[in-house]
Amino acid sequence: MSNSIVVSDAGPLMALAKLNALDLLAKLYPVVYASPIVYDETVTQGFAQNASDAPLLENYFDHGFLVVKPIASPPTLQEPIKIQDGERESIQLAIQLDATEFLIDDSRARRVAEINFATAGLSIVARGTLGIIYLSFQRGYLNREQTIQLLESIKTRRDIWIHAKLCDKVLRLIRI
Repeated sequence: MSNSIVVSDAGPLMALAKLNALDLLAKLYPVVYASPIVYDETVTQGFAQNASDAPLLENYFDHGFLVVKPIASPPTLQEPIKIQDGERESIQLAIQLDATEFLIDDSRARRVAEINFATAGLSIVARGTLGIIYLSFQRGYLNREQTIQLLESIKTRRDIWIHAKLCDKVLRLIRI
């Protein structure tokens, strides 16, 4: 996937960092772009809130794997559903860079992204934390036991907002 242009919203970055699995992104992609608001949400606000994932995320930004990319123009998106500023800016960045993949967990923001990608005539694949874990399993970066462990961990954590039923769907896929 060396020709990939990947943009991430804050959710997958924070979830993978909390799981100590941010390295999966580095195995899948050469670089991941994030908007300035996403950096602020994950690192600046993370440190202000003593979030355990903030130092790891800062390290990935400092070492150039996660790259802050400014928005060329203010986001002007079709927004049939209200979304947050970071999500809006991330969608705009994905469109601006003509990304191949867009990492986002929030289902409402994903719907807004898909509408705007289609309007712009872009074929950007939207994938969330669970999709990253499943893809890592498919590519052999995680074995079955490691994958199950990550998914079960998500189900019990209060600081990762991914519904247990979604984790169960992926668990069924990998147990086949």
